[in-house]
Amino acid sequence: MTSETTSIDHEKGLSDHLENKDSVESQDISISEEHKQYLIAKHGTYDLRPLPTMSDDDPLNWSNAMKFLQLGMVAFHGFMGTFMASGIVPSYGKYSELLGKPVPRISYLTSAQIVLIGTFPMIWVPLMQRYGKRLLLIISALGTMAFTIGAVFSTDYGTLMAMRCMSAIFVSPGLAVGGAVVKETTFSHQRGSRSGVWAISVNLGTMFGAFLMGFVAEYQHPKYVHVVFSCTMFVLAVCYLFFGKETSFNQVDMSRNEPNRFKQLRFKAIFPEQSIKPLVFLGPLQFLLKPKVFIPAFGYTVMFMHGNIAMNVEIPQVMVQKFEFGPQALGLQFLSFVIGTVIGEVGGYLSDRLVKWGQERNKGPSFRLWVTQPGYITCVVGLIVFGVQMQNIDHYNITPLVGCAIAAFGLQIGTSPIIAYCIDLDHTKAVQISLFVTFLRQLFAFIGPFYYPKMFENLGFAEAYGIMAMLVGFFGWILTSCLHFYESRHGR
Repeated sequence: MTSETTSIDHEKGLSDHLENKDSVESQDISISEEHKQYLIAKHGTYDLRPLPTMSDDDPLNWSNAMKFLQLGMVAFHGFMGTFMASGIVPSYGKYSELLGKPVPRISYLTSAQIVLIGTFPMIWVPLMQRYGKRLLLIISALGTMAFTIGAVFSTDYGTLMAMRCMSAIFVSPGLAVGGAVVKETTFSHQRGSRSGVWAISVNLGTMFGAFLMGFVAEYQHPKYVHVVFSCTMFVLAVCYLFFGKETSFNQVDMSRNEPNRFKQLRFKAIFPEQSIKPLVFLGPLQFLLKPKVFIPAFGYTVMFMHGNIAMNVEIPQVMVQKFEFGPQALGLQFLSFVIGTVIGEVGGYLSDRLVKWGQERNKGPSFRLWVTQPGYITCVVGLIVFGVQMQNIDHYNITPLVGCAIAAFGLQIGTSPIIAYCIDLDHTKAVQISLFVTFLRQLFAFIGPFYYPKMFENLGFAEAYGIMAMLVGFFGWILTSCLHFYESRHGR
């Protein structure tokens, strides 16, 4: 990695030499026999990357149940970010009547959240790097709850937009901090599947939001959609309070770690060397200049904005106009995304199996990228199927939804190995990398809906989605494959 002077490593100075060990032998020299026996008792081996300390409070030494509990809460936090953004989609028609605004104007209630949940983690994360994650995640959940309650009582468009924007700002850290929690609680051979837990949650949020809230919007006033949001965030805050543990762990100054869960609920710097400066908030943008991270991250972004957002946006517009669907019937269409995404979670498992096999044969992190090949290919196929069928059908059938499921499968099977690969490039920058990927994805997800309608109007569905398939093929499949070939040739 270059440009180290711009680095804002959240683990700066924390046993970096252990993170970058290339062989078991080099680890043997750096630990005592007592340390080896401790690790064998805890994990069954001391051949671990990264190498844990001898403390039971080290998140790497927690039980798998505790690790999954912490990851599960953070993953659900990320899920709620995208769930809230898309959950209002089935209510567009009702809100249009209640607020006296056209449906395209109502859709900005979603678009505004999309861009804010991708941007504001750059404010939250530097604070988490200094003070830890648990307290700020509790504040995030409670703040989101408060502003969604405000949305319940909003009676005009401007007030509702303000409440939606503020709730997006508060829920946003959940979309970016998952990669850091994965890094802090897992070993390198586990990161693909664990990253997949967080990634699938974020992806499923966009689908389950419209799917589940369609039932609410069908039978209740649309304000009850926000009642569901606020109640859910309250439950999440309670879970953080009683079941959460701090995953940030200072290995250099152990006095900075507070084992008592309730004493963790105060602003005490775990990493005091992490100062809060204006340039720190722009730190994740350094990866725009680092091709090893930018190329796979941009490939994932292009796949997400077309294999997810483009179809999410189009389904409500076409299904309502062509087939006069109500909120419930509209929400049910998103079940196809859920099916494809859940099946695609196999990508994280395959990624970890490949890395374990590759490590035994001295393969580098780029070995993970083999799993992205079927991901990109199936996403391209799904886009073509959806576009062609959407243009050709005159009476409702499920064939376009088959394309949705195929594209969602491809997106998910490629997501886990891409995120895990980027983090494997530099474990000490896991937070910044996750933040960069989130920012890039949400920025383009915000931009896309502004030009999609013009594409569909001028080109038709088949040609428009054909162009999207070509974009995924070039910026995703081809560029990532070139990076994979180059890195593997150099043993990385």
